[in-house]
Amino acid sequence: MTTMTSALRAARVLAVLGPLACATPVLAAEAVFPPAASVGLAPPPGMTPSKAFAGFEHRSGASILITEMPAEAYGQLVEKFTPDALRATGFEASGSGAALTVAGGEGRVLRGRQAANGQSYTKWVAVVRGGAGTGLVTVQVPESARAQVPDAAVEAALTTIAFRAPGSLAEQMAALPYTVGDLAGFRPVRTLMGNALMLTDGPKDIDPDGAQPLVVVAPAMGRAAIPAGQEGAFARKALATFREITTVTVTDEERTTRDGTVFLRLRANGTDPKSGRPVAVTQVIRFDGPGYLRVLGLAPADRAEALARTERVAASVAMR
Repeated sequence: MTTMTSALRAARVLAVLGPLACATPVLAAEAVFPPAASVGLAPPPGMTPSKAFAGFEHRSGASILITEMPAEAYGQLVEKFTPDALRATGFEASGSGAALTVAGGEGRVLRGRQAANGQSYTKWVAVVRGGAGTGLVTVQVPESARAQVPDAAVEAALTTIAFRAPGSLAEQMAALPYTVGDLAGFRPVRTLMGNALMLTDGPKDIDPDGAQPLVVVAPAMGRAAIPAGQEGAFARKALATFREITTVTVTDEERTTRDGTVFLRLRANGTDPKSGRPVAVTQVIRFDGPGYLRVLGLAPADRAEALARTERVAASVAMR
């Protein structure tokens, strides 16, 4: 199994850890890079670097999200970069995609629309390669904000995508919007989308078979307030729709409140859909004002002790 497969698995994990926010960049003469990131661009006017994720955001709710992957991911992404493949995510592309000019590299872009969170968005999805990496750049602009973030400004911004050498893992962790005070024996592997952190317990950075415990820490991207009293239902739905495990059965639920913040913990059992192996799961979601932070831990059933350590990680997270 390739690094690409591992990166895509991580991206799928993140897809359920928090909904995408949208933002609109500000067009500048040179590319702007998120902290410690290797992919950047000159955002459209009015868009500023986000403190919540790797990319840019606009007060109207528009966003540019940048996801970095290994260089070998490009070919496999392009192969699946079709309107039919993306339709499963709710993205309705107009046309079959087009070549995108990238300094020192290459790329393709699809344009279309998508409905999410009760809104309709104009959307661009670009996959690009340059330097030693691959980037996935997603732009979402609410229909109500198209005058503030015009299509022409977005198109111009996409032509400025550039690459540079990435920061170290320590630098990437320092740029996260939170700190983790207790790694509880886990080892940091990588950051994702500028706001998520992946940890493991074992020698492999790439573990497509799920033989090692995996922990992902990820806050919601954008405002995603959950109504009081609905935290348990939200947590169960999030776990039930997690595509990396099937036949999920919740075995324990605990709700606590500290300093006005609600913490909802679920323990569950499930099955790895690829290998058929039993998986032990813990999910801790911290509901705090307009957002939330989710910590998800997966472990082979015979390593369920890793769940308690995952919960120590969750308890030690502090927003910056």
